[in-house]
Amino acid sequence: MRKVFLGSIILLILVGCNQKGNSDWYDTKEQAIEYGLEQEGTDESAVLSVEEFKGETIAFFEHAGSFGVASITENEKGFSWFRSEPYFDFDVEGDIPYTTNGFDFETKTGLEVSVLYGKAFDNTIQKMKLLGDGAERELEVFDDSKLFYAIHRQPFTSLEVVPVIKN
Repeated sequence: MRKVFLGSIILLILVGCNQKGNSDWYDTKEQAIEYGLEQEGTDESAVLSVEEFKGETIAFFEHAGSFGVASITENEKGFSWFRSEPYFDFDVEGDIPYTTNGFDFETKTGLEVSVLYGKAFDNTIQKMKLLGDGAERELEVFDDSKLFYAIHRQPFTSLEVVPVIKN
């Protein structure tokens, strides 16, 4: 009896995993993003942007005040959502105008992507300037979440982020 029970459990696990694996692939990027966000417990309103980078599609999104990033993998099966990093939250103490950090993540195809991310706490900060990664860039500070981010090529320690204050 015990062998039958264990066999049944193993069979259920294998069938469950196999069915999930088949349902992770979609016909379009948009469907993969919609499914991925649903799996994350959010929806399209959380998307900050979807960008192409070195032939990969990267989705940046907000999840309960934290920063999330996922890649959309394409192959002969279609498109699939892949998040390899945890959500990045902001544990800050004191009265600071903004905070930044950085991380590297790997897409399902093995592409390494370096990301600077941050959050503005001062409501007068309109956007951020990114210096030290080639030409100066302006980073959007998203209204609701106050998050900002950038894909970069230089080491995180060589980057400088400067707030642009509303007039």
